Amino acid sequence: MKITTKAILINLNEEHKNIIDNMMLVFCTAIRYSFKRLLEGNKNTLDLEKEVAKKYNLNIRQAKDAVENARQIIMSQKELVKINYENYAAKVKSIEKILNDKDKKITEKKRNSLLSKLDKRQRKANYFKKFIDTDTIPPVIFGTKQMFLKRCKGLITSEEWKDSRNNRYYSRGDKTKKGNPNLRVVIINNMSYLEISTLEKTTTNRAIKIRVPIYLPQKLSKKTGKINGINYRELFLNHLQTGEAYQVELIKRDGKYYAHITFKLPKINTNYTVHKGIIGIDTNPDGFALTYVDNKGNYKWHKYLKQHELQYARSNRRKNICGELVKQVILIAKSENCGIAIEDLKFKNDKDAKGKFARIKQGFIYSKLLTMLESACYREGIEITKVKPQFTSKIGLYKYCHQYRMNVHNGAAMVIGRRSYNYKEKVPRILKEKLLQEKYEFNKKSEWAKWSIIDKNVKRKVGEKPDLWLKRRKQILGLVS
Repeated sequence: MKITTKAILINLNEEHKNIIDNMMLVFCTAIRYSFKRLLEGNKNTLDLEKEVAKKYNLNIRQAKDAVENARQIIMSQKELVKINYENYAAKVKSIEKILNDKDKKITEKKRNSLLSKLDKRQRKANYFKKFIDTDTIPPVIFGTKQMFLKRCKGLITSEEWKDSRNNRYYSRGDKTKKGNPNLRVVIINNMSYLEISTLEKTTTNRAIKIRVPIYLPQKLSKKTGKINGINYRELFLNHLQTGEAYQVELIKRDGKYYAHITFKLPKINTNYTVHKGIIGIDTNPDGFALTYVDNKGNYKWHKYLKQHELQYARSNRRKNICGELVKQVILIAKSENCGIAIEDLKFKNDKDAKGKFARIKQGFIYSKLLTMLESACYREGIEITKVKPQFTSKIGLYKYCHQYRMNVHNGAAMVIGRRSYNYKEKVPRILKEKLLQEKYEFNKKSEWAKWSIIDKNVKRKVGEKPDLWLKRRKQILGLVS
């Protein structure tokens, strides 16, 4: 697993600033030139690398980085076009399904609104489909669209616009060159420096190098003096001693020069495995639902780690809360000497949601929570398992919530934990008897198809809200009069 730490260049004099600014200007220009040539159909990257190296006086490694950067931009844009088309095509089908549903009563005003939305979604889908058919990409703005619009309106100067287009320099790592040949971090007398290979050459055609001080992050507590969070400095210094490759990207922002250093974490022995038990985790907009099951799939306990601020806090505060939640989960897993199971979630913007849910979904940082949790498990030697998320909430609701007095999220977490052991979730006999008429055809269905049928039959009686099932379960099943 790779990790990125953000360092900052300090105590730069004007000469060093001018050298770095010039390198960023040349490198970003080389990227844009390579981007244009690749769009024109220049598929021979070897010839293009030599052309870029000669044209901009770059060494062959710098030219390769520029060409590769341009190629990655084109690849990412093509992938983005495909994703956008699939999303808008799914939205079109979703609206058409609502319009063609004869059971739903839609007012004239609502129908006109849906038709207008359908027209917009269809035009968007056709727009992206055009690029897929012609194997092209939409126009790309180097320097961000936001800055481009500001420049068009005269809100920023020409110098500010140029700075936004020429504000980065990138160098890939190389193990054979002891880490990184063009942007190398060196330690001298317990001080860290970034050794930069400039574009200037000596008489022997060797790059002139400069060394600038670099601060590697390390956050100490004001109360205890101990390190808060991840000790990025120690991790990176240990990586430097191995001589393994690491990549560095210099970025200029607000007059400051940052260095994003990406390196591979060392392999940690997995000390906390799933042999004794596992904690299933259901991720929600306001926290984690934890349910512990043993290796035979039996329920042991459940807990909900809730943080309401996740739904409305600012990004920095939200990131800190995510870290605190992950820390709690790691401590619980260590105390139980067990592994962790999570859902392999892949949310897509493929549905026109209602206003309330859309606001919740917009602030749902599940990706940040799961990424931080996965990274923490890797660092702490905790075994983590990913399972498919289909019907976890429904199975937990209809099968386990009433039995163990859990909410729907902890019920889903229990299903996640059991699914990591490959246990099947059979439909209880009472649900078959009370909710089904033709049991013979039902028994031929797959596991998920069975639960889909059960879910539809329950919704016919109680509606969409799961709380109604928990409150009126015995009445719905005819267990009480």
